[in-house]
Amino acid sequence: MPDSTDTTPDITVIPANVPVCPVRGSVIYPTMVQHIDASRGLSIAAIDAAMLEEKTILIVSQRDKDVDDPQGKDLYDVGTLCNVLRVRKNADGTVQMLVSAIGRAKASNYTRADFLRADVALVSSEPGKAVELTALTRELHEKFESLISGGKFLSSEAVQTIQGKEDAGEMADFIAFNMDFRLEDKQAVLELRKVTERIRKVLTLLDGEAEVLTMQQKIRAQVKEEIDRNQREYYLREQMKVIQKELHGGEDGETDETEELKKKIEALGLSSDVKKEIDRELNRLSRMHPDAAEASVIRTYLTTITELPWNVRSGDQLDIGLAATILDDDHYGLEKVKDRVLEFLAVRRLRKERAERGEIDAAEVNKGPILVFTGPPGVGKTSIAQSIAKSLGRKYVRIALGGARDESDIRGHRRTYIGAMPGRIIQGIRTAGTKNPVVLLDEVDKLGSGMQGDPSAALLEVLDPAQNGNFTDHYLGVPFDLSEVMFIATANYPEQIPPALMDRMEVIDFSSYIEQEKLEIAKRYLLPRQIGQNGLKPNQIAITDSALEKLISHYTREAGVRNLEREIGTVARKVARKVASSEVKRAKVTDKELDKYLGQARYMPEHENREDMVGVATGMFYTPVGGDILFIETSVSPGRGMLLTGQLGDVMKESARAALTYAKTNGDRFGISKERIDESEIHIHVPAGGIPKEGPSAGGAMLTSIISALTGIPARKDVAMTGEITLTGRYLPIGGLKEKVLGARRAGITHIIMPKANEGDLRDIPQHLLSSMTFHPAETADQVLDVALVGGLKALEARGNGGGSGSVAPETKPKPSRRKRGGDEAIATA
Repeated sequence: MPDSTDTTPDITVIPANVPVCPVRGSVIYPTMVQHIDASRGLSIAAIDAAMLEEKTILIVSQRDKDVDDPQGKDLYDVGTLCNVLRVRKNADGTVQMLVSAIGRAKASNYTRADFLRADVALVSSEPGKAVELTALTRELHEKFESLISGGKFLSSEAVQTIQGKEDAGEMADFIAFNMDFRLEDKQAVLELRKVTERIRKVLTLLDGEAEVLTMQQKIRAQVKEEIDRNQREYYLREQMKVIQKELHGGEDGETDETEELKKKIEALGLSSDVKKEIDRELNRLSRMHPDAAEASVIRTYLTTITELPWNVRSGDQLDIGLAATILDDDHYGLEKVKDRVLEFLAVRRLRKERAERGEIDAAEVNKGPILVFTGPPGVGKTSIAQSIAKSLGRKYVRIALGGARDESDIRGHRRTYIGAMPGRIIQGIRTAGTKNPVVLLDEVDKLGSGMQGDPSAALLEVLDPAQNGNFTDHYLGVPFDLSEVMFIATANYPEQIPPALMDRMEVIDFSSYIEQEKLEIAKRYLLPRQIGQNGLKPNQIAITDSALEKLISHYTREAGVRNLEREIGTVARKVARKVASSEVKRAKVTDKELDKYLGQARYMPEHENREDMVGVATGMFYTPVGGDILFIETSVSPGRGMLLTGQLGDVMKESARAALTYAKTNGDRFGISKERIDESEIHIHVPAGGIPKEGPSAGGAMLTSIISALTGIPARKDVAMTGEITLTGRYLPIGGLKEKVLGARRAGITHIIMPKANEGDLRDIPQHLLSSMTFHPAETADQVLDVALVGGLKALEARGNGGGSGSVAPETKPKPSRRKRGGDEAIATA
């Protein structure tokens, strides 16, 4: 504490170069008399030199208190020039010095021998404007007294000294010295020459101290309330600790916990590098007080370490026949997907056999592509991953990544954070209990990127076989081997997966189910499951095949079967209510009674026209929820130009223009006069105008509709077509043929015109459709018109002047071939 009663001796001459004594964590102000303890050789040598010279020394604060041997650059530029009044050497070699502060001094030209010296120049104070100084002085008095009365603790001697200061600058200095301000703030007060600025700085610091004091009082009240509420429990816990200590022969119970953790860690069989880090944390825990906050953090960390399966594996059962049986039992259809999964397992089995013979390294067994299942919702991506784990005899873990925006979701939090925890990958491994589970990364296409990092970038290391053998979670801080984990990802939209992540995975596409597959899935899996979940017995409810077919086509429109199962569940619940109320003992649901349970049908599939019509052609379209037919209507009326309606996209509009241009170019052959086209408004409309339509594959249907309207020749009602038309009359291939054909057959269509280039896709068409429908491969527009119009190309050429010689496609029934359900079909709209 400064002694304000001491007097500073008069000094007539200030030495230009004086010894420098660095101090740590404190600042001395002018007019103060202060004790300084010195223990460093640098400081003691400076004090000795000052006593031999003019007894003048410069006290300067260090910028960094942790520097033991400071240089001039490590010290602030402004310090306090002091007279050494008394020096006392202690028995331990330290020195205690009593100094009287003369004034602020700016140091320059530091030199170093055994101690620091510097050139000094006193810094004079500027009082500022008198009125401003008076106002600031009053404010300083009031704020200081308010802070003391508000509960800020200072010794009574310090308070009396500060309140007794008449000089405002000295008062500001003494307040800065005695308050718990930061070293940087105290140094800033020392460096301010103008007294008014110095007072303003101290007032700002006092405002901050008042806010801290208010918060301390609030926290103190909350703590007191918490202690009062938990005091009884606290005393009981303390008594239990004493009792446990006596029972264990005077040893603390926490020691037993530490020993137990140590035994568990020894049993893990960790590598030397990992063991070294874990032992370091265990030693820290053993030296800490059990109730310390840090001890709880370390204890939780070590518990997490002991719960991880560092060397626990489940043995693979690589029986291909058993795996095929499990996949067939759990899933209907998806033949291409099942084939790829069985190929994956076969490769792993052969690698394991070679590793057992010593032909390859054991680490090569687990290497292989990361599979990503892509496709619309509800087609079985997640469930087939469960079947893979079941067929391998491994544990199964699902990690939902949809909406994850934080890198710590993958890599975990660093232990410096409150509530830190491992990432989802490590948590999944801990849940599985083995280091080689099947981990499903669900919805990887829905990963986000936020201010806390990009989780998809963190996944790059996880899914790279060359890197994941030393995956380091931020929480663990030590590498964990993920090379034996079988990762499988799922996505609805593969184009949304980052390219770098997609490059590490092999895509297996899941196409939508056809109606026949949905019917079989409903009968084999969905209906029995819903009967059990709704408390019914199998003999209490029966749903006919026709009812299930109507439910599929009229009440759901989806690629998978989730909504179908919901609708079956609705029917089952309504039957359960009737059974529970003794209204009926059993119920049979037919297609005619379905509306009693589910209400009016939500979807009405298109049906073929009742008769051949002029200007109306039947096209086909495909969406991720299935295929269907659409009608393209063309009307010719007086006027000019072409009008397109029905919410057509740009590509579809271009197809219409190309078809009209082809009709104009070949008008002479088809008996269509130039005036007929130029002086007519050709209106093309696609019904269901509320639904947007897009795609080039309706070009053939548009051409048929236009030619029919211009010539008056009807288009056949039993023919549907798909294919892109060009200006020269070429018929180009399309995608989604299987789904389109299924939708057309459902609508009653028996003849399909398709591009010849798509003949290979007929292998995916169900065999019963191949035998009940007629397919017409076409390469030119003439071949399309020959089948699509009543009378064919001959009827058209009969209208022209001599006709043409376009080739005609023969009516063919393709030879049935073995088909595989599911598969990877191209997806295109109408």
